[in-house]
Amino acid sequence: MLRRLSVSLVVLLLLGTFCGVRTAALPAPAAVAAAAPAYTITEPDLFIYVPSNAAQLQPLQVLVALHGMGGTGPAFCQSLLAAAERNGWMVVAPTFKYQDYKNPALVLQDDMTFLPRLKAMLDALPARTGLATREKVLLYGHSRGGQAVHRFATFYPERVLGVAALSAGSYTLPLETAPVNGRAQALPLPYGVADMGSYFGHGFSSDAFRRVAFRIEVGGQDRNPDDTARAWDSYLGRTRVDRARAYTQALQGIGVEATLGVYPDAGHGVTPQMSEEALAFLQGVPARHAARFGFGPVRAAWSNRNLVSAAPQRRRY
Repeated sequence: MLRRLSVSLVVLLLLGTFCGVRTAALPAPAAVAAAAPAYTITEPDLFIYVPSNAAQLQPLQVLVALHGMGGTGPAFCQSLLAAAERNGWMVVAPTFKYQDYKNPALVLQDDMTFLPRLKAMLDALPARTGLATREKVLLYGHSRGGQAVHRFATFYPERVLGVAALSAGSYTLPLETAPVNGRAQALPLPYGVADMGSYFGHGFSSDAFRRVAFRIEVGGQDRNPDDTARAWDSYLGRTRVDRARAYTQALQGIGVEATLGVYPDAGHGVTPQMSEEALAFLQGVPARHAARFGFGPVRAAWSNRNLVSAAPQRRRY
């Protein structure tokens, strides 16, 4: 009997030791995968910021940032990257060498060159990054860039969700005619959209344009008429403040969701408040405006029905 108990005790001890070793040898819980870092793609005329965990956020919302006279895309968009990271936005910031912004013919020439180029850049994003993007983009521009973003929305409204245009010196009215000295006058580009068909093969799409939300901002001290081109005076007024008000009223007059912010103490630069409120507006557009009109189709690079994953050069931001 005693011998049987001893054998049983030895067996139990051995099992306990074995189980202890086995328990100690169990692998620790799998570590959480490290977040994919944000990165940038830099080319001579284009800067792209891709937020962290972009692959999990697809399709990505694109924010286009357009600089003013003499600026560059990389420098202009730096103040926007923290908001882009928080919101999961891909930032596209091209660099354009604008000509004289006071010469209407050169303004139109630049816009007919640069804005189709911007559209091509947006179309190429999935192939360039390997990431799916939303069809409709958000636009943020200051000064000459403010002109460019609102005209991009005028030319390609089906590609735009919302626009924040800050301190633009002139605007293209979404109208074919406007009263001048008591008489209706045709408004060709870059003043209006009467002759858009001769440039694009189709006229202005007022239905698509009314699906774009606008935030127009200007400094209250940005009133020097010498800083604006005289050719727009009859349609918009003489100063940037006058023109921002006139353009906002024109948008509202055709049923566009448009708000105006005039910042009494600001000049022509972008104050922190202006930037913060413009970005807050853009952040709200997808949740508010797209609920009514949608994001448009997803853009992705496909090959034989499989998503093509590009391998861009990455550097940590």
